[in-house]
Amino acid sequence: MSVDLDFDTIQDLMVRGELSGTAAEVHGHLSGMLCMDTTTDPAQWLEDFFGEETPREGEYDRETFEALYRQTRRQLTDTDFSFQPLLPDDQESLDSRALALGEWCHGFLQGLGYSGETSDWPGESSEILRDFLEIVRLDAQSAEEADEEAYAELTEYVRVGVQVIQSELDAVTPEGRH
Repeated sequence: MSVDLDFDTIQDLMVRGELSGTAAEVHGHLSGMLCMDTTTDPAQWLEDFFGEETPREGEYDRETFEALYRQTRRQLTDTDFSFQPLLPDDQESLDSRALALGEWCHGFLQGLGYSGETSDWPGESSEILRDFLEIVRLDAQSAEEADEEAYAELTEYVRVGVQVIQSELDAVTPEGRH
């Protein structure tokens, strides 16, 4: 089965299934969990994020979320730096995209198990995580079209930051991570 794994597809599944969270948040959570342990099982991720709302086996929704898991894991473990946070397209309002970026970072921090304590994180990871926490706190409602360039820079910073965190965690705990 070939599934389009864009933001709108995942968001539609979330709404249709009456699942908590947003597409950005669920992808951020998945990305954080996979940065900590790339051997995390898709069923474990679904249970951790959705709890009792977890889509059942054999459902289209479950298959789509598992495809999202495989795609994200591949992007994080490939050496081609293809990882992209799952965010709305540029046709959406800047407010909507900025809100989704904050939701993505919130999900990522949760999936990573980040508590705000940075002393245990290697290299640049602690600074990046503090920055992600600040992105979560940004006021998306005050975004103006003049902030389009700033949004693009933040999105790229998040994309690269995730890959830095993945690489640094891999360097300190390589066994059992792939």
